[in-house]
Amino acid sequence: EGGRGRRAASPGSQAGLSGAGFQEQIEYGCKILQESCFSKATEKEKELASLREDVEGLRRQGEGLREKNQALDAELAESKRRNATQLEENRQAAQMVMQLRGQVSKLGRFRQKLEGAVVEGDY
Repeated sequence: EGGRGRRAASPGSQAGLSGAGFQEQIEYGCKILQESCFSKATEKEKELASLREDVEGLRRQGEGLREKNQALDAELAESKRRNATQLEENRQAAQMVMQLRGQVSKLGRFRQKLEGAVVEGDY
């Protein structure tokens, strides 16, 4: 604050302070303290407002992440359901393939017997 409000000691005063001058210095000191406190309070209020904005931003971000997580959970559940369905279809197809292979094998043996019977009957 520089020398604002200070007065040079007058040559007539013993210690440079008269009763009124001392009172002025006390008042000036109190004013400096009040301004400092007000400035600090204003600074802290701005900091608090900034922190509240940060909290609100983080809250919105958290809500967005929660929604995204729910969507991913639903997608995962649907994917698992589709996989289970596909697995069951694959099992059924594998069983059918095994049955068809068995039938093809039986038909192959039957054909061989028929061919053998036809060949024996021709001679």
